[in-house]
Amino acid sequence: MKRATVLILGCLLALTVAGVAFGATTKTVRIKDIDFSPSALTIKKGDSVTWRFLDGDTPHNVTSQGAKRFKSSATKHSGSYTVRFTKAGTFSYVCTIHAGMKGKVVVR
Repeated sequence: MKRATVLILGCLLALTVAGVAFGATTKTVRIKDIDFSPSALTIKKGDSVTWRFLDGDTPHNVTSQGAKRFKSSATKHSGSYTVRFTKAGTFSYVCTIHAGMKGKVVVR
């Protein structure tokens, strides 16, 4: 029993050192019809957000605003883009191709 406990603690430590958040989740934002859905998400530190490009022939991107930067490729028609958030804060983003397409991720 003692050996199993040490093994489990060692695995948890290895995951933490490797940058894998224990219990982290991934939330999805759909990009379709020139809209981010949902446009606002609240997540925990260590969680990830995946943006899914579902608008067919219409290109989009995901570009953060402010000092905390992230940016997908300039024009994506399909596929996905994922960001892991390791710090608390509010992270606003836009599609630079379509005025009015904006969203935010609140990390607690």
